[in-house]
Amino acid sequence: MPSLPRVTVRDIAEKAGLHFTTVSLALRQSPRLKASTREKVLKIAESMGYRPDPMLAALNAYRKSCRPAHYQATIAWIHNWPSPEQLYSNGEFSQYYAGATERAQERGYMVEEFWLKEPGMSVEKLHRILRARNIQGALLAPQHLANTYLDLRYEELSAVAFGYTMQPAVLDLVSNHHVHTMTLQLKKVLELGYGRIGLVIPREWDDKVENAWQSSLLLLHARRPDLPRIPILWEVWEEEETRHLKAWMKEYRPDVVISFHTTAHRLRSIGYNIPHDIGFACPFLDSNDHYLSGVHQNGRLIGRKAVDMVVDMIHRRETGLPETPVRVLVEGVWQAGKTLQRQEPVRAVAEGGKPGRAAKPKPVTSRGRKTPK
Repeated sequence: MPSLPRVTVRDIAEKAGLHFTTVSLALRQSPRLKASTREKVLKIAESMGYRPDPMLAALNAYRKSCRPAHYQATIAWIHNWPSPEQLYSNGEFSQYYAGATERAQERGYMVEEFWLKEPGMSVEKLHRILRARNIQGALLAPQHLANTYLDLRYEELSAVAFGYTMQPAVLDLVSNHHVHTMTLQLKKVLELGYGRIGLVIPREWDDKVENAWQSSLLLLHARRPDLPRIPILWEVWEEEETRHLKAWMKEYRPDVVISFHTTAHRLRSIGYNIPHDIGFACPFLDSNDHYLSGVHQNGRLIGRKAVDMVVDMIHRRETGLPETPVRVLVEGVWQAGKTLQRQEPVRAVAEGGKPGRAAKPKPVTSRGRKTPK
C-alpha cells in the first residue's frame, strides 16, 4: 500500500492562511509569535497529521550549531535564600548558575535571576512578571533548607529543579550523583590504606542529598564488617561546636575524616596536622582546588544540563508537574589533592590521641580503655 505524502510546512501555511515562515516559527514554539498564533498553527498541524522530517531537523540543528545563536527568550533562575550572597557563597551552587548562563547563551537564551525574598516580591508578583514578559522556562536553585516546597504556578512553567532540596521532589531535576560521589571517596581512602573512616557533616546537608552520604557509609560497614564503625558527627557549623569535634576525635580516633573544607580548618585549629596526623577528603571541591583531596561534583556541567532540559521542555510545550519526574545525574571527578597519603599497613594511636604509625598497634588508650573498634 503506497504511503501518504508527507504534510509539509507550506501545506499547513496554506490551510492556516499564514506565511510559511510564520508556521515554521510556530512549530518551533518561537516566543516571537503571539501565543494564540502558535496554538492555532499547532492545532492545524496536528489535525493534518504533520510530523517533522527527522533528516531535516538534524540538518537544521547542524546549521544552528555553525552560526552564532540569536536571542530566543529568557529563562528564570528562581531562588528563595535569605540573600543572594548566601546562595552564591556556596561554590557548587555558583557553578550551577555559571554553567546555566553559559549554556543558555550558546542556545540563544538569557538567564535572569528572580529572588523571592526581595522586598516587595511575592509568588503572585513573580508570575505577573513572568506572564508579562512571556517567560516560560524556570530553573529552581537549590533550596536554603532541606524538605522545602516552593509553591509556584507550575502549570505556567517549564521548570527544572537542582538537587533534592525541594520536597516533595515532583519536578524533573538535575543533580550530582551523590551516592556515587560518596562511594568514590570511600573507595579511594580504602585504597590508600585508611580504615578508621569518620564522617563529619551537618544533618541538614545529608538531608539535602536524600541521605546519600550516610547511607553509603552504612552500606560500606555492612559489606566490610572488619572496618571500625565510627559514629557520624552531626556537625552544625557553629564556632562553639569545635569542642564537639575535639571530643569526637579524641574518643573515636579516625585516621581519615570526610567532610567539608571548614572541618579541615577546624582540625588544624585543634592541633591536627593534615595529612600527617590524619587524612582528609571533601565531597564538595572546586575544580581549581588542588590542595584538598576529594570529589569535584561538576557543578558547571550540572547547570548546563539543566538549561538543556528546560529548553527541550519549552520546545515540546511541556508545563506543569510531570506525571513521572525524570532525574539526570552527573558524575563527580576525583581530585587527588594533598590531604591524603598512602598509609602503612599498621596504624596505631600516637601520643596525645592522634593517629600515628607504629610497628604494633597499642590496644589501650591513655585513659586505660580499649581502643574502639
